[in-house]
Parts: sequence; structure tokens; C-alpha cells
Amino acid sequence: MKKIILSIIAITSLNSQVTSSLHTWQNILQTPELLTYFDGVFEHLGIHVEETGEQFTIHHLGTQFSFEEGIQEGKVDFIVPVQLQNIKNMVVHAKDGQINPGESWRIVDVLFTPMTRVTLQTPVLSINWRRKLAGVEDLIHVYLINPTGGDASKHTLIYVKGQWLVIKGLHVNPRRTYRMSPKDSLKWPTS
Repeated sequence: MKKIILSIIAITSLNSQVTSSLHTWQNILQTPELLTYFDGVFEHLGIHVEETGEQFTIHHLGTQFSFEEGIQEGKVDFIVPVQLQNIKNMVVHAKDGQINPGESWRIVDVLFTPMTRVTLQTPVLSINWRRKLAGVEDLIHVYLINPTGGDASKHTLIYVKGQWLVIKGLHVNPRRTYRMSPKDSLKWPTS
């Protein structure tokens, strides 16, 4: 009987936390500054909260964000795994209605890997002969420069057996290196 009661308490606690994650995002992402900040970055963003397993989709409608429970594969631009701490950070970032350079870096650091994976799926970059024709190297290091002087976020991009791997950290000797600001990286998938 104790196990059943503890299980019910745990499930109830988890459900209230899941609801609060979606509810929190619904409340913070409606400022004009955040709409502008994410304009052109995504139209349909899948969110997966790692600790709770919650999944929902944020739709950028131009004048507002709308939210939908769950993620429909193939119907989102990319899926971002977040932690509850990322949600708390977003609340703090949005509190004053502006995104300063340090906050932008922290937001983009979370988005960077999923955005890069999606970018590398474009035909010019994912089909080997087109990639070679465009002069895109098969081993690349990318630095997301921290404007506050802190450590950069680093990724290695490797094209192997017809697909791109995006790995956090720097591995092997690159054939090309990119250094990007948060602002540059938000433009990168669409440029």
C-alpha cells in the first residue's frame, strides 16, 4: 500500500511539474522583444524537457507564440532538449523584456547543436557531391563566441558515410574553423 501511495504522489508531482513547464513558457515568450529575437530562427520548435519527459511545440506566428502539447515528428523545424534550469533561465532572461548579449549567448548555446544538425541536412550540405562542389569541408570546428569573455561553446562537425555528425567539443584536426557570435549563429540556418 505504501508503494502505491508513493507512486501516486510521484506521478502527481511529475504531472504538476510538466504542466508548470508548458505554462511557464506560455507566460514568458509573449514579449515583443522575444518575438523579434526568434523571428527567422524557427516557425515550429519542438521542446523536450529532459527531467520530466514533457514534450510540446512552440509555434512562432509572427505576432505571438502559440503552444501545443506534444511534438509531431516532421512538423517542427528542430527539437531542443532542455532542462528545467534552462526554463528557469529563460524566465530570468525575459523578465526585463530584453535579451542582452550574455543572455543571447546562453540561449543560443542551448539551441546551437539542434540548429546545426538541421542546417546540415540541407541538400547542398548533405549530398556528398554537392557538398564537395560547394567547397564545404568534411571536418569542421565551430566556436560560438561568448560576448562576455567566458569560454566559447565548441562543436565538431564531421561528414562521414553520407551523414553529418555534430559532436560537442573539439575533436581531431579540422579542415576549416568557424567562429560565430550568437547573432551570427541565429542567422546561420537561413543564410
